[in-house]
Amino acid sequence: MTNAPGVRSPRRLGRAFATAGLIMIPWLFYLSMSLPQKAMNSHWALGWVGLDSGEALALCATGRFLMRADNRCTLTATAAAALLLADGWFDVTAAAPGGELALAIVLAACVEIPLAIVCAVLALRLIRHPFPKSETSLIDPLTAQST
Repeated sequence: MTNAPGVRSPRRLGRAFATAGLIMIPWLFYLSMSLPQKAMNSHWALGWVGLDSGEALALCATGRFLMRADNRCTLTATAAAALLLADGWFDVTAAAPGGELALAIVLAACVEIPLAIVCAVLALRLIRHPFPKSETSLIDPLTAQST
């Protein structure tokens, strides 16, 4: 199997994405316990945990598809990029002035935006140079007949 230009090893990259998604799980638990209980919206903490859960799911799915050299990773990588950018934006805009704002800016600049760029570049490269189709991927499971 040949790799698409710019993608050295889909399995290694897939593992990296899956690991990034799994690393977010402890963060989700931390968020669910540490976010303020009082806010203008009674579902404040749920909103943040939900957004980060979507990011984790998109990253894990991207990793899983990459490990299988499945071109559907372009969809999940695009979703991950959008969610990461939204998270960075809301982290910065919702942060209180001072240390909280400084931390939000650092996380957006050093984690969320760079990871979103990686996801977007991955999706664009695989749209231009998709993984080759294997013979098993050409079988439509809905119309395949058993012998």
